[in-house]
Amino acid sequence: MRLRIFRRDLPLKHVMTVFRGTISRIRAINVELEQDGLRGFGEAYEDPHWGVSIEDMSLVLEKCKPLVADYALADPVAFARMVSDVVKDNVSAMAAIEMAACDLWGKLHNLPLWRIWRHDPRRPLPLSSYTLGLDSLYRILEKFSEQPDWPVYRVKLGSHDDMEILRELRKRTDAPFRLDVNGCWSCQKALEYLDELTTLNVELIEQPLHPDDVEGMKQLKKVCPIPLIADESCRSFEDIERCAEFFDGVNLKPIKFGGLNPTRRAIAIAQKLNLKTMIGNTIESTIGASATAQFAHKVDYIYLDGPLLIDSVVGTGVIVDRGVITLPHEGGVGVTIPRKIGG
Repeated sequence: MRLRIFRRDLPLKHVMTVFRGTISRIRAINVELEQDGLRGFGEAYEDPHWGVSIEDMSLVLEKCKPLVADYALADPVAFARMVSDVVKDNVSAMAAIEMAACDLWGKLHNLPLWRIWRHDPRRPLPLSSYTLGLDSLYRILEKFSEQPDWPVYRVKLGSHDDMEILRELRKRTDAPFRLDVNGCWSCQKALEYLDELTTLNVELIEQPLHPDDVEGMKQLKKVCPIPLIADESCRSFEDIERCAEFFDGVNLKPIKFGGLNPTRRAIAIAQKLNLKTMIGNTIESTIGASATAQFAHKVDYIYLDGPLLIDSVVGTGVIVDRGVITLPHEGGVGVTIPRKIGG
């Protein structure tokens, strides 16, 4: 098997602001595993806030090349164990190479992963939200006007104008709002907003308070009628059980858990605890979105709009049209990348 590593800059269509800062591009790393003429793809992105850098990921993945050269893929779980001693604690690098192994494994079997995993095709696919990044009111309304007919919006908040933004958006759409606060509110502010939020058709609130504000989350959980979803508070398997006390659900991105099979385990743990499950691909190309889409039959909430937020195209795969998800029929995660792009 052959391992290739590519770095990509993914320019955003619009500058994206969250509480950690403002970005105009995403630095991503793509992994390609080739065997028997088939190629599997994985992806991870740089996140300085969590200490994830392209350089570190590249370094550990390069060290995997001698191991992979003499390996024939038969089971992605065994493959992940094999490279784990080299990748060690770099969860993002593991997510990228494990994703590529899962994609290749599905292609070797000529089946989409969700079918191999026996997800129930009779369960309706959830609608994907469209993300409106934190910005001035004028810019947010401008972004909305570009995508005015989605059935649900994921609205990034964390400014002094949060409620005004929601009021103005509500004048323009009846679609539910999924709020992503990234821990920017205080408990007091959240409680002050609560009465009005219940009138604005808010479907859920993702990470309202800072992860360290456990007492605030206890207080908010007692009185909040809107489902509360953990994101920054849920970064590991151990966090899932802790979050069950303070949240109604958890956001289980594959990048947090080291790949797709670990995400399957995370979803099973959350569902056993009666937690709602959300999954998303942050801002990634079609590679990451198509991998995440393999869980669409299993989760309650999903966002796969990453490829729509970047100003470049990386192959083909999952299609999201105004919230409606069309899963690819190809094997693995369904990603196809021309040789001139993939290497």
